[in-house]
Amino acid sequence: MNSSKKVILTGASGLIGKEAIEPLKNLGFDIYALTIDSPEVWTHGRMNALQKQVTLVPCDLFNPQEIKSVFEKIKPSHLLNFAWATTGDYLSSNINFDFLTASLNLLKHFSENGGKRAIFAGTCFEYKFKMTPLNETDEVSPETVYAKCKNHLRELSQLYCAQNNVSFSWGRIFYVYGHGENEKRLTAHIIKSIKENKEVIINSGSLIRDYIYSKDIAGGFVKLLDSGVEGIVNICTGKGITLADYALTIANKLGRPDLIKILNEPTNQPPVIIGGNTRLTNEAGYQIQYSLDRAIDNILNDRNR
Repeated sequence: MNSSKKVILTGASGLIGKEAIEPLKNLGFDIYALTIDSPEVWTHGRMNALQKQVTLVPCDLFNPQEIKSVFEKIKPSHLLNFAWATTGDYLSSNINFDFLTASLNLLKHFSENGGKRAIFAGTCFEYKFKMTPLNETDEVSPETVYAKCKNHLRELSQLYCAQNNVSFSWGRIFYVYGHGENEKRLTAHIIKSIKENKEVIINSGSLIRDYIYSKDIAGGFVKLLDSGVEGIVNICTGKGITLADYALTIANKLGRPDLIKILNEPTNQPPVIIGGNTRLTNEAGYQIQYSLDRAIDNILNDRNR
């Protein structure tokens, strides 16, 4: 435990967290992954390989005494916090308040034990949407419980860190796709449906979204963690794609574009959600590594193993 770069990682077995382990290791971090997962989660396939690169720390994020004890023992220099609920009814769930409280408690014990640099994960849904790319200085207008709690956490975390001499950055994540997604999410739903020879209906094919691969999200966060960049940083590609084109890209890879049915039904959803990623690329120094084609190939190859 003598490394000058010790990071506590939360959400380490999640969609993004698991992808952060390799880039963290490559940048010389000693990784302590807080987990309440059963051992089986970490002892098969890809997770088993990742386990060998981290120190697993059994810990309940919602147990203040356990968090206090862990930080007193490890005394990390860095904190990378991905832990949050993003499945089921998470947009309106009361669990968002629990994660808000737990995240502030993490920050408190991190600071009290000499922590220097913390990065938390936010969401593009904090923004007030507009037709042009969203920049970090743009107006916020969170609407869901999830987005309101995230934005509130960001405000309080920035205030706390300024008060306590902790370097802090907040990565706003745009539309995610990656390995091992919940099958109710769009990408996994398309793949599963096509493999089962079922039609996929895209109700609002003209909507434009900024989709970013989970490996690029993790790579961006790790590069940000290792930098001195503070404040809000968009984690996005800076490019938009229609839902129709996104779905057809996946379907073409599987040789079944005929199973995609594109509709353009009226919707209350914002027509465009694209982020500006100038801070990520120019200040944090992270360049997007994966095209959509390459990322989808990776996901399909992973599923075929």
